[in-house]
Amino acid sequence: MKTEIPTHTKAESSPGAKAPLWTASFILICLSTMTTFIAFHSLIPTLPIYIQQYGGSKGIAGLALGSLTLAAVLIRPVTGWALDSYGRRLIYLSGLFIFLLVTVVYTWMIPVAALVFFRFVQGIGWGILNTASPTIASDVVPASRIGEGMGFFSLTSSISLAIAPGIGLWIVDSFSFPVLFIACSVLTLAALLLALPIKYPPVEKQAQHLRFVIMEKSALRPAMVILFTTFTYSSFMSFLALFVREQGMTSAGIFFLTLALTTLITRPLSGLIVDRRGRSGYDLTMIIGSLAALIAMPILAQTTTATYLVASGIFYGIGFGFIQPTMLALCISKVPAAKRGGANATYWTAFDIGVAAGSIIWGLVADAYGYSAMFNLTVIPIIVAALIYFVRPKNPPLETSTPASP
Repeated sequence: MKTEIPTHTKAESSPGAKAPLWTASFILICLSTMTTFIAFHSLIPTLPIYIQQYGGSKGIAGLALGSLTLAAVLIRPVTGWALDSYGRRLIYLSGLFIFLLVTVVYTWMIPVAALVFFRFVQGIGWGILNTASPTIASDVVPASRIGEGMGFFSLTSSISLAIAPGIGLWIVDSFSFPVLFIACSVLTLAALLLALPIKYPPVEKQAQHLRFVIMEKSALRPAMVILFTTFTYSSFMSFLALFVREQGMTSAGIFFLTLALTTLITRPLSGLIVDRRGRSGYDLTMIIGSLAALIAMPILAQTTTATYLVASGIFYGIGFGFIQPTMLALCISKVPAAKRGGANATYWTAFDIGVAAGSIIWGLVADAYGYSAMFNLTVIPIIVAALIYFVRPKNPPLETSTPASP
């Protein structure tokens, strides 16, 4: 029987025609993903504060994010296999529903131990929906514009990062945690409603179901790069709000805003470079991204005023804005359409392992040596990520679907 045919196949079959990028389905999956990310990014800097206010330590605060990402790591391989075997719609909607249900539970102001447990359950929903959404996006993006399309899709995270942490912290400071949890519930419900009219590509049952695999081997190297990149990323996502308060400042919102505004520019730019230059484009974006991230973290470690937060936000925005969507595009471009679910699962599993391990380990480092020393040490995973990318066999095959591939 036939396997799944991506929705952009016919559009690209016309000679000389440039396949459209901004279709209704692409816009809807971007909006649905963005509203979910706003809820997600609102909870990341605020839940550690919730835990500390109700008697938890810095280490327990790290578990708030670590438990979610651990659950996502466990569920992503299953999700990737199910997406490739049974289609996208039901799986994506199920993930959104689980994430919504747990967010509603938070409004009851549950104890710290219960919150960490439910954060794990929410991680199951997060792992499902956040594996499905980029797979759906890659289905509706033309193959010749995969770098550009996934660069724009990655802006859903940038836009939410620009507004969500600051808004979340403002709601907690000005109102209360129940108000924050209600707002996040409404946003997730909106994401669920936006997902309903998407035209998901049909998946016919295959003569032989795809074999279940933990990791898609062809996507492993870019996935390892993103693992060590997010190991650093988790440090400020989990602990910057607490570090800033310890320094006598009111909010870390200016850092997240600067970071997100910078990635609004760098994410699409990285995609265009990749589409036009092929392998050399991947190399160039990785060089720029690694150097910028290496500059950002020591600046963040010395934070005493908002100027430091702005400067580090700019540099890390350049770094993460170049590395993250480029590695995502590389993962997707190296596999056929029928295995995109598995490739996305591999990428996002690595992403989550980096965040989970970083949240726990950096919490222990901060307990022992303080936040400033912790942020200085985060340059080590960035160096490791660059080494993984550039230390490779001579002239390795780069099976990218873009026209610029070597």
